[in-house]
Amino acid sequence: MPSYGALSMQPVQRIFILALAFVVTLGAALGAFLFVSLWPYFSLIGKVAAAVVIVGLGCTAALMLAFTYNKIVSWTIRRRLVVFGEIGAYRERDGTWIHLSGIHQQMGLPPQQLMIEAVKPEPVADKATVLELHNMGLTLRDICARTGVSYHYVQKWTSEKG
Repeated sequence: MPSYGALSMQPVQRIFILALAFVVTLGAALGAFLFVSLWPYFSLIGKVAAAVVIVGLGCTAALMLAFTYNKIVSWTIRRRLVVFGEIGAYRERDGTWIHLSGIHQQMGLPPQQLMIEAVKPEPVADKATVLELHNMGLTLRDICARTGVSYHYVQKWTSEKG
């Protein structure tokens, strides 16, 4: 008949139990050592732990307030939003409506080019008059002042080789 006492354990089981007992004893000794060595600092550790708890509670309270405010604002916005299919509109406090779908569609369009007609001033004097004044030794600015022709044309005509 098999015996279930301490002598009937396998060698691996004995090694495991001995190793477990060693680790538990070592852990208990280390715990006792830490407890004894930290004894003078228990009041400081308690104050730091209390400060950590107070800061944590303060942050949690601030987070709860921010979440509640965010929900209230979100509900206020959704209360004024009207959606029908793919069309959405928002009612302002003054009673006017903003067509959100229209704004969204406008965002997809390329920007409208301003329909400004480029006005090119007609030169008052002709090219021959400008060249004649240039050959007389007048500066380009003086030619512009006398003839009324833009500086661009005076410069262009006088720089042409011809």
